[in-house]
Amino acid sequence: MVFLFYKLYIYFTLKQKLTYFITFPSISVIVLICLTILQIHLNQSRWNSKTVLTWDVLGYYSYLPAVFIDKDVRLSFINESNTKQYNGVKYVSIRNSNGFNVMKFPIGMAILYSPFFLAAHLLAKPLGYDQNGYSEIYHCFIEFSGLFYLLFGLLFLRKTLLFFYSEKITALSLFFIFFGTNLLCYSAIDSAMSHAFTFSIFSVFIYYTITFLKSPNIKYTIYLGILFVLIVLIRPINVLLIIIIFLIGITSFEDFKNRLRLMINHYKLVMLFIAIAGLITLPQLVYWKYVTGNFFYFSYGKEHFYFNNPHIFEILLGFRKGWFIYTPLIVFALLGVWFMRKQQTSMFFYFIIILLPLYIYIISCWWCWWYGGSYSQRTLIDLYPLLCIGFATLFYKISMTSIFKKRMIYGTMTLLLLLNLFQTAQYKYNIIHYDSMTFKAYLHVFGSLDSDRIDESLLNHPDYERAVVGLND
Repeated sequence: MVFLFYKLYIYFTLKQKLTYFITFPSISVIVLICLTILQIHLNQSRWNSKTVLTWDVLGYYSYLPAVFIDKDVRLSFINESNTKQYNGVKYVSIRNSNGFNVMKFPIGMAILYSPFFLAAHLLAKPLGYDQNGYSEIYHCFIEFSGLFYLLFGLLFLRKTLLFFYSEKITALSLFFIFFGTNLLCYSAIDSAMSHAFTFSIFSVFIYYTITFLKSPNIKYTIYLGILFVLIVLIRPINVLLIIIIFLIGITSFEDFKNRLRLMINHYKLVMLFIAIAGLITLPQLVYWKYVTGNFFYFSYGKEHFYFNNPHIFEILLGFRKGWFIYTPLIVFALLGVWFMRKQQTSMFFYFIIILLPLYIYIISCWWCWWYGGSYSQRTLIDLYPLLCIGFATLFYKISMTSIFKKRMIYGTMTLLLLLNLFQTAQYKYNIIHYDSMTFKAYLHVFGSLDSDRIDESLLNHPDYERAVVGLND
C-alpha cells in the first residue's frame, strides 16, 4: 500500500511538472539550452586538458591571479629572461614605456569571473588541487561561469519578449537565437569567451531600460548604471549601447523631444547613473594610473581601428568569417527587424537600424577584422538580444500568413538551423578553419565531418603583420 501511494505521488508530481513545462514552453527551451551546454561541457572536459584559460580568456582572467596570488598588478616579476614562461602562458600583457607590464584587456570579464575564481581558490587546496590559479579546478569553474550568466540573460530576455508576444513565440525566438546562430558556439564550446556574457548583460540591460522608461526610479537607475559599465568594461565598443536610452520607443521627432524632457525632469537620476558608472569604472582607472601613470591608457599596443579601411563585405559575406555565410539564419532576424515598424516591437526599430550599421562599420575597421581564431562574426553576438526580438516579430508576422507560407518559412529556417549545428561541429573539429577559410575550402568540406578532407592548399592564411599596420590582407 505504501508503495502504491509512493507511485501515485511520483506520477502526480511528474504530471504537474510536465504540465508546467507545456504551459510555459519558453522555460522548457531555456532548460533545454542549459542541458545542452552542460552536456557539451561534460563531454569536452576542457578543464582536464587545461585549455579553458588560453588566448583571450587568459587575458581577461589575468587580473585575478595578479591580485590574489602573485599580489603584483604591475607584473614586475615578468622580464625579458622569463617572458616566455609567463606572457601568453599565465598572463596576457604588453610592456609600456615605464617598463611595467600592462594587462591588455579591460577589467570587465575579471569582475564577472571573480566569484568563480574565488570559489575555485577556496576549494582548490581541500580538494587536492594546486592553489596557483591555473590548476584544473580554476579551468573548470571559469568554464561553467558562462552558463551561469547565460541563464540569467535568457530569463531576462524571456521577460522582455513576453512584454510583446506569447509564450509560444517567445519559446521559438529563444530556440532559434541559440541553436541557429554562433551563440551556441560561444556558450557551449568557447564558453569562457566574452560573448555569451555580453549577450546576457545586454539582455538584462534592455529589460531594465524598458522598465525604467515606464517608471523612472532609483532602483532601476542603479541597475542600469552597473549593467552599462560592465558591458563597456568587457568590450569598450559597447559604449554605443547607451543610445538605447535615447532611441528605444522613439518613432517620431516629437517622441525624441519628450525623451529629452524625461531626462531633464529626472536629472537627479541621470546624475546618479553617471555617479554609479564612474564608481564602477574607478578600479580600471586606478589600475592604469598605478601601472602607467595615466588614468586613461590604450592597452592594445600597436592594434588599432582603421576607419578609412573598413571590411564590411568581408564581415558579412566573406568566406573567412562572413556573418551571412556561417550564420545565415540571422537574415530572418533582420527581416523581422524590418517588420517591427508596424508591430508591438516598433519601439526597437529606429534604435536597431541606427545601431546595427554603425556597429558593423566600426568592427569592420578593426585591424584584425576576422577577430583571430573564431567562428562566424563573434563580435555581433553582443547585439543578439535585439535580433532575438527580430525573430519574435517575424514569428508573429508568420502566424498571420497561410499554412503554405508557414511551412515554407519554418522549413527553410529549420534547414538553416541544422546547417548552423553542423557547421558549429565542423568548426569544433577545425574542419572549418579558425581564420583561413576560402570559398574553395568551404565548398571542399561542405557537408563533411571527415577531418581527412581538409586541404591546406585551399586555405588563405592571414598576414597578421601586414594587417596590424593597416594593410589589406
